Amino acid sequence: MTAISEMQERLDLEKKGLDVIKSRYLLCILVSQRIHQLEKGAKSYVETNDDQVSPKNYYELALEEIIEGNMDLEQIGG
Repeated sequence: MTAISEMQERLDLEKKGLDVIKSRYLLCILVSQRIHQLEKGAKSYVETNDDQVSPKNYYELALEEIIEGNMDLEQIGG
């Protein structure tokens, strides 16, 4: 995958995330908090292979979780 296609994929995820969470500011906060949870060993709410989950893709993973609605946004801050 080229760098341009990776960037386009991230932009598409961000646009989809903004369809779910209308505030760019709130989306940023939620993704950031979810990344911290993943760094501390939290399980993913979307189906992934264990080899796909790494610090390099926590950003995309957090966005996918928000887009798919597989997590409780009320508990993300905890």
